[in-house]
Amino acid sequence: MSLPEKVSVTAVVDNYLDVFEPPTPLVERAVAGKLKKPLLAGHGLAFLVDITNGEDSFCLLVDTGNAFESFRHNMEALERTPTEVDGLFLSHGHPDHYGGLLGFLEWRGEPLPVYCHPDVFWPKYLMTPRGKVGPWKLERDKLEAAGVELHCNSEVQQLRQGVYLTGEIPRRTPFEGPMPGAKIIKNGEDMDDPLVDEQALVVNMGDKGLVILSTCSHPGIVNTINYAKEITGNSKVYAVIGGLHLAQVSQEVLNQTISGLKESGAELVLTGHCTGFRPNCTMNRELGSRFAVSCVGSKATLAA
Repeated sequence: MSLPEKVSVTAVVDNYLDVFEPPTPLVERAVAGKLKKPLLAGHGLAFLVDITNGEDSFCLLVDTGNAFESFRHNMEALERTPTEVDGLFLSHGHPDHYGGLLGFLEWRGEPLPVYCHPDVFWPKYLMTPRGKVGPWKLERDKLEAAGVELHCNSEVQQLRQGVYLTGEIPRRTPFEGPMPGAKIIKNGEDMDDPLVDEQALVVNMGDKGLVILSTCSHPGIVNTINYAKEITGNSKVYAVIGGLHLAQVSQEVLNQTISGLKESGAELVLTGHCTGFRPNCTMNRELGSRFAVSCVGSKATLAA
């Protein structure tokens, strides 16, 4: 089987909503007056990723936002249905990414494969200047009771020809560090959370390059890009999409990250969720027409 010919990424849940944000050659914006009902923004992320190759098609749901109510509302507004989803990829174990998961499974009413890292099920919390947030826990037994086909893996998985989940992403850059205050409780012991459970989705489109979807980029987006190249053997990058978690980093780290994005040669850098307002503004200035803000309802279409 040949590599995918087209990838469409639709933001069902994201932090931003702006009906005046212009489209780009690769990004279509939802037109408010043409929808069944208004879209809702909210802290969290969910993408529908439609991958096609000739007559073969595959729809992967990546995360489910922070709450089922807003997730379902936006799915209905975009006229997408739960039964068209062929598989679900849970990027990591934070509730702004799995909050709508159990509601989605009940709404769908039919089993489907769910892909994740084993560490998503350990309790997690944050220690912030304003105190402890959490803990929260995704309960594995509730997923199993819903009849999902659970695929827990820390290694690279190939879902289709040219479609990969990265597994654990090696931390190799000197400037992309751990998330401050992130904690995990393993076997009753509280410890710093290295967030090894976060994986990225990578679609290899051959000569056009890689489409890399990284929902929070806790391992670092440059680490993620470099590992995507390594596991696919393709050194060309077509698009980088998702959340980059840059809101709290220093200007030096932001500059190095943007340099890495420039060096990747990506034709599209589409970011939202946890990226941060200041980093988005800086990337808009530094990357120019290659950059776009991800809004709820935005749809990136990448063709080979």
